[in-house]
Amino acid sequence: MSLVLTMQADIGKYTFRSLSEVRISRSRSELAATASITLPSEYDSQYLCNVLQGGDRVSIRLGYEGHGIREEFTGYVVDVSQRRPVVIECEDEMYQLKRQHPKAKSWRKVKLAEVLRYLVPEAQLNEETDVKLSPFAVKGGGSVFDAIEELCSKYGLEAFYQGGKLHVMVPYTDMKAGTARYDLEQNVIRPDLTFRREGDVRIKINAVSILPSNKKLRIDVGDSDAASVTTLHFYNVTTEAELRRLAQDKLRTMKYDGFSGSITTFGIPYAEPGMTAEIRDRRFSGNRYGRYMIEAVNTTAGRNGFRREVKIGRALSNGQS
Repeated sequence: MSLVLTMQADIGKYTFRSLSEVRISRSRSELAATASITLPSEYDSQYLCNVLQGGDRVSIRLGYEGHGIREEFTGYVVDVSQRRPVVIECEDEMYQLKRQHPKAKSWRKVKLAEVLRYLVPEAQLNEETDVKLSPFAVKGGGSVFDAIEELCSKYGLEAFYQGGKLHVMVPYTDMKAGTARYDLEQNVIRPDLTFRREGDVRIKINAVSILPSNKKLRIDVGDSDAASVTTLHFYNVTTEAELRRLAQDKLRTMKYDGFSGSITTFGIPYAEPGMTAEIRDRRFSGNRYGRYMIEAVNTTAGRNGFRREVKIGRALSNGQS
């Protein structure tokens, strides 16, 4: 069965259905999702670089005929190229946060969640942002984006828009946002995966606890000969023994029998960061099977078809079935 691609981009007051190419990039490790739309240089006898401008609202919809079309990206025009064909660079709601400037405010004692809600009242927070900061200040002159970027860097958080809401959480949090199912023999174009054994994985964790006084407690766990070090943040853990226990619990979730890497698929099933990738490989006795966090998705659509490159993160469950 052949799949016929359907594309639509709404930019400002214009609707385009003949798109040369669309690229969308989303990652839990990046604050902003981005997109680029390639179009002919003229539309309705007008040069697009003269009628489209920064700040125009953008919606991108992709799908296959007979399988529906869904909104894959919403955001704003960042730049319209002056060359042919025209490439329109876009950014999600982070575009607006870069243009919002909070008033300076300081607290003697405050919870991290309160600071985040001061910056973005509608932000979706998980319980692990219920952390006491003492003291803390939002400086004047910068943007809301700058403040969130600083908080994420300082306290080891992730922040990204999904479903029109800003989500702020600690890394490796399972969002339970739905499952994309993959069979390497059926609906995967190219598997760039390595099946690793727990004993072959060398991981070192630098665990940092941020105390109510804003001081930090640090310990290392894992393999001293690991090629790289992963830093994980914890909050209000006051003893080295408890911090070590929590870090070792995290380490066990990172050392596992299972896949690492990425897969390239068609446009269906839909996938985005925060969802679960359920991967099955029937070529091996017992069927290799695992469930993994989706960390990043790069989507492309155009003359070369509709593709998703799905990068998987840590295992949620694995084994054989």
